[in-house]
Amino acid sequence: MKDLPASLLRALLAVVDTRNFSRAARELGTTQPAVSLQIRRLEKLVGATLLERTTRSVEPTETALRLLPIARELLRLQAIVLTRLGAPSLAGEVRLAADESVALGLGVIETVRDFAHAWPQVQLQLRIDEAGALREEFAQGHFDLLLEHSDTVVAGATLVARERLLWYGRAMPSDDGAPWPVIAPPRGGSLRRRSDTALAGSAARHRVVFEAPSLAMCIEAARRGLGIVVLPADVGRAHALDRPSTRGLPALGATSVLLRQRAELGEAAVALRNALRQASAVRRTRGRPRVPDR
Repeated sequence: MKDLPASLLRALLAVVDTRNFSRAARELGTTQPAVSLQIRRLEKLVGATLLERTTRSVEPTETALRLLPIARELLRLQAIVLTRLGAPSLAGEVRLAADESVALGLGVIETVRDFAHAWPQVQLQLRIDEAGALREEFAQGHFDLLLEHSDTVVAGATLVARERLLWYGRAMPSDDGAPWPVIAPPRGGSLRRRSDTALAGSAARHRVVFEAPSLAMCIEAARRGLGIVVLPADVGRAHALDRPSTRGLPALGATSVLLRQRAELGEAAVALRNALRQASAVRRTRGRPRVPDR
């Protein structure tokens, strides 16, 4: 084995991310037989089976799980090289703000990291905070770009994505008459409003068992089985959270990811804006949760 072609690694990542050969083929702009052939070629090169196929799903083997982080890093570095070679040099300053719920699902930190590696002359500043505070500072001109979850489309903002709001967490009521243990998202944010409103208008019995000023702490509490929490589907997928049986829980609808920008942007800010849009588009092609929506 002399090398691992990037096209074969890309095919493996697409199949693992979508858990489906047909969806992987659509993401790669090719056919299902072509993807299957690429996987067989890669398995021959590494001398091991990489995917376990059943009639309902495709799962990575232990060998594939060891290969995946290496493959992602190789392709990330390749993308940075191609970006640097294929575009003029960038410099300047870019100030990006994102509310925590967007940053945890949209891969904002990873996108900014890759952008910084591709354009080391650009001075980047990323701020993650509660959406209300960020909106005020954006209005005062403190940021070039603002990413936020919103229940409504704001004039002048670009709709980056629409995401379902779903319940996450493996905690269940102790018996049929017991209340649902609920993790309350941080106060002041759209997730808290949507959670409170949905539960107030529902017949589902519930009690708040945990709240924190950070959504990341709420996600960790849900992961550890303390309760259930409302999250955008992209956040739940990104953190591989369990879905509870939603019988009796209220439906939550969807939320929008909005990108707002200053009236005048420099070249570096435009490039970062485009990178954020592209990252979102790639994530939307990935597989969706294989559970009923509520």
